[in-house]
Amino acid sequence: MKKSLCLILLLLLLCGCGKTAPNAPQSGGPAQSDALPEVYSPDEYMLYQNVFYGDYGAEAAGKPVEKQGAYATVYDAYNQRQRYYVWGYYDKTKCCDWQWEFVPENPDALPAPGSMIRVTGTFAAADDALDGYWIESAQYSVEGNYTGPAADLNMAVMSCTLERVQMYNIMYKPEEFEGRSFTAYGRFTAEGMLQDPYYDGSWQISCRQDGSPDPERLYLLNGTVEGGALRAQSMANLEA
Repeated sequence: MKKSLCLILLLLLLCGCGKTAPNAPQSGGPAQSDALPEVYSPDEYMLYQNVFYGDYGAEAAGKPVEKQGAYATVYDAYNQRQRYYVWGYYDKTKCCDWQWEFVPENPDALPAPGSMIRVTGTFAAADDALDGYWIESAQYSVEGNYTGPAADLNMAVMSCTLERVQMYNIMYKPEEFEGRSFTAYGRFTAEGMLQDPYYDGSWQISCRQDGSPDPERLYLLNGTVEGGALRAQSMANLEA
């Protein structure tokens, strides 16, 4: 009985039932902002963990879903395809996140990565999905347009998890990313490598930059990809 009640709760969460939207659409059209929307939902994080690391994915497949969060794209060089995500955080520590891959019906009309979107569609198992499940036949509405820094690889508007995925693609498929512009965020190791913003040892990538960054600080970087590494042309301390 306890497992059945838990499953019902998770399916309600998957459908977006009983949730309060972090941000409501603005009358007269979506708001414009150069700040990344911050969406916090412990419920979504619990659902994400149970679907991808538990046994609830199969039960959820075939059900209609609705998700609200920040929009990001990851270029999957291994499969030569762009991947689309709606994502958010567990809480304000930002060290835990959730992300749902979706397949948009009209990708050409999507807003800039970093925008606030609402996605509806059907949750489905798929061999082509990066983690085995995605939202098919996805339609979306834009609830806030992001007007901040843009780049070919806009990792500054990704969750920590999605940024790690994109960094691994850059490191292990360098020919696919040579010369592309990027934004990113993270901390520096004592050796000058850029690493995960929250977890030591999660990922590290070679990064050339001017100056001596403080390993205890979080930085926002802009630059280009060179030889499977990052060349930072500008760098801002996010904790100044």
